[in-house]
Amino acid sequence: MAARSIPRQIPQLPPAPTPPKQNFEGHARAIRDFVFLHDNIHIVTGSEDGTMRKWNYDTGLLVGKPWSGEGGSIYTLVLSPDGKTIACGRADGSVQRWNTDGKMMLEGAWTGHSDWVRSLSWSPCGGHIASGSDDGTILIRRVKSGISEVGPIKTKQYRVCALAYSPSGNRIASGGWNTTICIWDSKTGELALGLIQDLGYEVTSVVWSSDGTKLYSASDKLARVFDSTSGALLHCFQHDDILYSIALSPAYNILVCVGDQGVVQLWDTESHQLLGQPSVQNRQILCCASFSRDGRYLACGGHDRTLAMWPVNDIASQLIAITKSPWGDHVADEGHNDSCDSFPWVTFVFIWHGTSTHDKYSL
Repeated sequence: MAARSIPRQIPQLPPAPTPPKQNFEGHARAIRDFVFLHDNIHIVTGSEDGTMRKWNYDTGLLVGKPWSGEGGSIYTLVLSPDGKTIACGRADGSVQRWNTDGKMMLEGAWTGHSDWVRSLSWSPCGGHIASGSDDGTILIRRVKSGISEVGPIKTKQYRVCALAYSPSGNRIASGGWNTTICIWDSKTGELALGLIQDLGYEVTSVVWSSDGTKLYSASDKLARVFDSTSGALLHCFQHDDILYSIALSPAYNILVCVGDQGVVQLWDTESHQLLGQPSVQNRQILCCASFSRDGRYLACGGHDRTLAMWPVNDIASQLIAITKSPWGDHVADEGHNDSCDSFPWVTFVFIWHGTSTHDKYSL
C-alpha cells in the first residue's frame, strides 16, 4: 500500500541548541550503533573499525581495552532484554554475542548471511534474535542453540536496513533499501500486513510504540508514524535533511530523529511539537540514536567517530513524572511462546506552552 500524504505542521523552533554533557572519542572509523547497559552507568559502541568499546558515561572515559573480533566492520548492536549479552552484526555476514565485560561467547559466531548484517532485533522475552542483511534476507535464530528456526525470509527489499520486534514478539517490522516496510509474522515468516511502500528513500530505522499500535520509521526527510494494524499513515515529522535513525524514549512521550548534516531533533509524539535541538560538534552524518533505559539520557553517534550524550532534562526541562502505578500486565511473546516478566508502568506528562499531554509507557 502506498503511504498517503498528510498535511505537515510547521513547528515553532525551540530555544538555542543544547551542547552535550559528554563526547566519547576513540574509534578510528564511524560509530554505527551503540547500547546503553542496564546498570545506567555504561555505554557500549560498535564501529566500522571492527571494535566495540565500553564507556563510563559519568566520566566519559573508556573502560578497559577495545573489544576486538574477526569479521570486519560492525554495523549493528542489540542488547538482550536481561541486559547480560550484546549481539553484533558484522561485514562478513556473521552475528557474534558478547557479555558486557567484553568476552565473546564460546559458541563463536553465527553464520548464514552472505553479506553485511545491517540490523538485529532481540525478541522481547529473550528467546530469539532476528538478523537482517544486505543479502535481502532475515534469519530468526533461537538464542540457546543458534539454530535458525525461521528463514531465510526472502524480503525482496534488497537490503534489510532495519529490524524491530513488536512488544508482544509476534511480529517483526523490516525497513528496506527499496523504500518499503514489511511486517512479518515472527513464527511463520509470512507477511502479516500488506507492503507499506513509496517512502521516498531507503528505510533506515523502524521503532514500535510501547503498546504495539504504532510503527515509526525513518526514510528521506520524514519520520513517519503508521497504524501497525492497517498500515495507514498517521503523521509525518518533517526535517530539513535525510534521516538515518529514530528512537522513542522509554519514559516520556519523546521521539528523537538524527541524520545528515548532524541533525538531532526531539519531538513530542502526542502534540507533534518540536521540543529541542541538541547541538553536535560538526555537521557530519549521524547513524544512530538511543535513550538510556531510565529515560534520563540521550546519545547519538556517526561518521565523526564520536558518541555525544545529553541529559534529556537539559533539552526538554518541562518533562515531569506525575504518577506511578502498580505492576503492569503480563506480556507474552506470542510468536514463540517465550516467558516474559511483567513491567512497571509509569505515567508522565509533558507541559508545552501552557498545554499538557500524557501517556503510559513501560520501563
